[in-house]
Amino acid sequence: MHQEVIALDGDSLTISDLLEVTRFSKKIKISENGEKKIKLARRVIEDKLEKNEIIYGVSTGFGKLANTIISPSEREILQKNLIKSHSIGFGPCLPDEIVLGAMVIELNSFCRGGSGIRIETAEMLEKLINEKVIPLVPSIGSLGASGDLSPLAYIARILLGEGKAKFKDEILESSEILSKLDLSSIELSAKEGISLINGTHVLTSFAAHTVNDSLNALKNSIIAIGLTLEAFEGNINAFSPFIMDLRPHKGQMKVAKTILDILKESSLLNKEPKRIQDPYSIRCSPQVHGAILDAIVHCKKLVEIEINSVTDNPLINLQTSEVISGGNFHGEPISLAMDYLSIALTELGNISERRVNLLLDTSHSGLPAFLTKKPGLNSGLMMIQYVAAAIAAENKVLSTPASIDNISVSANQEDHVSMGLTSSKKAYQITKHIIDILGIEIYAACQALEFREGRKISVALKEVYDFIRKNISPLEDDRRFDEEVEWIVEKITSRNFIMIIEQKIGEIFGDMS
Repeated sequence: MHQEVIALDGDSLTISDLLEVTRFSKKIKISENGEKKIKLARRVIEDKLEKNEIIYGVSTGFGKLANTIISPSEREILQKNLIKSHSIGFGPCLPDEIVLGAMVIELNSFCRGGSGIRIETAEMLEKLINEKVIPLVPSIGSLGASGDLSPLAYIARILLGEGKAKFKDEILESSEILSKLDLSSIELSAKEGISLINGTHVLTSFAAHTVNDSLNALKNSIIAIGLTLEAFEGNINAFSPFIMDLRPHKGQMKVAKTILDILKESSLLNKEPKRIQDPYSIRCSPQVHGAILDAIVHCKKLVEIEINSVTDNPLINLQTSEVISGGNFHGEPISLAMDYLSIALTELGNISERRVNLLLDTSHSGLPAFLTKKPGLNSGLMMIQYVAAAIAAENKVLSTPASIDNISVSANQEDHVSMGLTSSKKAYQITKHIIDILGIEIYAACQALEFREGRKISVALKEVYDFIRKNISPLEDDRRFDEEVEWIVEKITSRNFIMIIEQKIGEIFGDMS
């Protein structure tokens, strides 16, 4: 049973919880334990301020200016200046769900008691999240160390009554939004400015949404494989448990088993194979899709650690009352993971495009050229594979790792950065591309099935096929079909095909641990 309100405690937020907020308007609250830790951490900061202790970013400047001492009378000005000076970025604004997700991850981070902000500031952020106030945040500006400084500054300045945000589908000045909500802007106190912008929250929001959507894409890819196998009259001996047991990677075994489960009651299971061996894009699909599943599972674990981490600097030890400078803001763990996931997802698109090509190539499939009854007069689905190839080509460029890059900044004080936001943005875009390619494969496979009359396909896949055919008629003569493919893409995104299949075979892939 889903929680009515998601309580943030800094330790137990899941990707699923996060998306309940960003996509399904669920509300959040600071847990009692989270509130307690926020207040304890703030007390440590205030005690040290009273003793006039030197603390990075509180009584000193930032980055290369860490050795510049700030007088007590100027410490609050320092925090406000930080937000103003770091609010610089370019490019189109980040998606609403990414910005909202970053705000939730940041507030969850505060609930671990390592940052030292005031409870009033945390509660202000909580209200903005629940009212779905989405700051306008440029997409270019973060290096992923020290965290997402630029985009987080654009988020933070909304609390100060500066900048613009989206509220109830209107773009308004933040001061106007705060007035509508009967809220007053806050005056930042010592340590709060650096806590609000020092963190990996934006790149991690991208990563969390990408992991969720990549798993959805992979599950739909298994359905696409099933339909292609049926249309291609593939040899299912390649999916034998015997073969999988001799190379027992978890993902590979799960994918092969799921494909066989989906094919239950298909005539493929009790007929002599048409070919001794199918091309690799069909025969090796458990090995390729299985490796991608393993990659997604690995990245999911890393992201769920990160959304429950404190990535601020300096950090407060509640047990010893020490304030210690470190480097948790460095986005390398997620940057590497998202580059890995980008490569894995690009492979998912590559192999799907190859299966589309097989279906359209009469020399391999034995089907009419380009899946039309009158090739020549009609081009059929010729262009659909062109588009899949174009998308795959874009993915190959996008999957070039960003984490291997480094540009030293802050006069060489910050001499190695993660480029984590770039890695995460690319992975997010690739995932959307993959869903487009899978839409193409499913469309092509359904058209190919029109030429396999009289052959029994599996019960589960027949339901998917019938669902599609209730909305899209078979292609007889050339017509526009772009909107039809887009309809399939939308059903992939909204998990309609997955729900149909899972009613028959249970959860695709089963236990993901």
